[in-house]
Amino acid sequence: MQLNELVRTWLPEDGTVVDRTGSEHTWPPLMKVTDTVPSPEADDVVTVVTVAESPAAAGDLPAVLADAVPGAVVLLLLPWPPAELPLGSVIQALVAAGLQAAEAHPLADTDWGAAVVCRRVDDEVGELHSYLDRSRSPGPLEGRTLLRLVDEHVVEGLVRRTQELRHQEIQQTLDSTVAELEAMTTERDALRDELKALRSDDLG
Repeated sequence: MQLNELVRTWLPEDGTVVDRTGSEHTWPPLMKVTDTVPSPEADDVVTVVTVAESPAAAGDLPAVLADAVPGAVVLLLLPWPPAELPLGSVIQALVAAGLQAAEAHPLADTDWGAAVVCRRVDDEVGELHSYLDRSRSPGPLEGRTLLRLVDEHVVEGLVRRTQELRHQEIQQTLDSTVAELEAMTTERDALRDELKALRSDDLG
């Protein structure tokens, strides 16, 4: 998906993009762009945040998301390709910030590899088991526990879809290669038969 098309689906044309990426991305025309939070808060705002592409990037997620605008739509841009997302770090950061993932998409037109659209929700809940630690009970499915499950479903769904597409592409390439090899083999055998026929004619 293209980044600007994703933004258009979440904002009216006269909406405001709060760009906290520090990038020089060109946002859709007719949309107001600022790097400060509008006051008072408005419904037609998308706050865009990201982390630097570095080995420590995953560790920066909690601070970046904690600074997101309460009640607004948050567009988290991630520097990793979807298949390489650090799932545990991303999901833990979303849950810790009380953000519910609504959508997750690969990005085709930017240096960012993926985008997660989320909103802040009520997060006054108790302790949770650690991410993917199935030896401990997750507790009742409400509050932060439910939030974690929703975030896991959305973000892991992006990774799964990307891996399935990659598998399909690999299979298509393999099928195409096999078909080309079979065609070359058939052509080679035909040339051999033709050569044998010519030699037989010369001997006769």
